[in-house]
Amino acid sequence: MKSWILAAALGMTAIAPASAQTTQALAYKLAEVTVGENFKDVKVLIDGAFDNLQKTAAASGKSDRTLEIWVEEMKNAMNRENFIKVIGDVWARDMTRDELQQALDFVTSPVGRKFQMASETVKSPRNLAPIFRDACDRAKSRVTAAGGKATDLDAACSQFR
Repeated sequence: MKSWILAAALGMTAIAPASAQTTQALAYKLAEVTVGENFKDVKVLIDGAFDNLQKTAAASGKSDRTLEIWVEEMKNAMNRENFIKVIGDVWARDMTRDELQQALDFVTSPVGRKFQMASETVKSPRNLAPIFRDACDRAKSRVTAAGGKATDLDAACSQFR
């Protein structure tokens, strides 16, 4: 009888860690499932921001090798794993284990996957074009009002027409 109880206790101990994920592990899993796929979009934006910083510095004569090295390191540091870790850390800090489990259950459910696919279509450049067209129109008006030439904006804005 004792060996049966001991075997059951050992079995439950072995199973428990696998089934009861920590808050941190759930947060990382949720980040992997939800934002991990969006990383490439974020990476393009961040790399673009650093490239613009470098171009602006070069145009003003303030670019040097130090800035180039710094930009290179910043771009290299922004990888998928670091991105997921940062998001997971925030969610682990701000959400309970139960909330994370509920969110993970939702996003991995059929409705959750459908919701994510619908959310992806919103990010399509075609769907976001009206926002950028309006911004281009406002930028042209402001440049013209300031006495500048809006022709430089025409090429950039033409991609949203």
